[in-house]
Amino acid sequence: MKKILVPVDFSGHTEITCRYAIEFAKFFGGEIKLFHTYFDQIIIADTSFPDTLDMSTIYNEELMKEIFRQAEHHMAELEEKVNRLIVKENLADITISSTVTGGELEHELKGICQDFHPDLVVMGTTGKGNNANIWGKVSTFIIDHAKVPVITVPDIKNFRGFGSIMFAADLSDGNAATISGLMELFEVFSARIHVVHFITKAKQTDAYTRMKGLQMKFGKEEKTNQVNFSVIEVAEDNQAAVDQFVSANNIEMIAFQPHKHNLLYMFFTKNITKKNLFATNVPLLSVPAMKQ
Repeated sequence: MKKILVPVDFSGHTEITCRYAIEFAKFFGGEIKLFHTYFDQIIIADTSFPDTLDMSTIYNEELMKEIFRQAEHHMAELEEKVNRLIVKENLADITISSTVTGGELEHELKGICQDFHPDLVVMGTTGKGNNANIWGKVSTFIIDHAKVPVITVPDIKNFRGFGSIMFAADLSDGNAATISGLMELFEVFSARIHVVHFITKAKQTDAYTRMKGLQMKFGKEEKTNQVNFSVIEVAEDNQAAVDQFVSANNIEMIAFQPHKHNLLYMFFTKNITKKNLFATNVPLLSVPAMKQ
């Protein structure tokens, strides 16, 4: 985890997103790259008068230049603030860099991932002003397509830690490798991994048998309280069941493996979707499928 990419839009909780990146980098060192994309498409007025068209084009070009200047200014302020924090906490192993570019957000994010080759992406789940819905869609897009772990941070006030992590298991063959990867990743934080599978009472399956088989692979780690396993039966209010588990176990982060279709249908109930996961207001960790 030597390279952390932090897409930012300078919204109110950009700083807490950066805080999560710093807290993670404390134990691994490396580079944190702050990245911002602004929309740079010139809007041409729909008119039949050539001179009006020219004026509109000139106006929009000047507007784009001003947007770029503002973006660079905000990025410089943010980079300076993060650097001051790093110096204050004597984090000599962390370096900060930044990139500001214009373009379509999803396209530019894919481009920076290809160029920077991050080991981890940390970003917010909401955006600034009218961009809130767009930013939420982009964070979902990155979760679905990234080949590296992605932490998405909701609009919270303080860093919550990495000590208690819930892994939403689908009880597939790859879960054991993912659990091992999570324990290795968060070992420096002395994290406890709660492996959970939610089922509806009306649809009893072999979930208990499969969970027991998964549990048997981690007998040593379970004895030392590094990991525990639960199958949770839910009725109709699936969100309440998730929220209750998060609250009862002081969950500070939820880890899951993204699926392109009907995310979480397997390891929650068929009515649980991405919205339920985001609604917990807990930082999320999307973990790409790991090979056994």
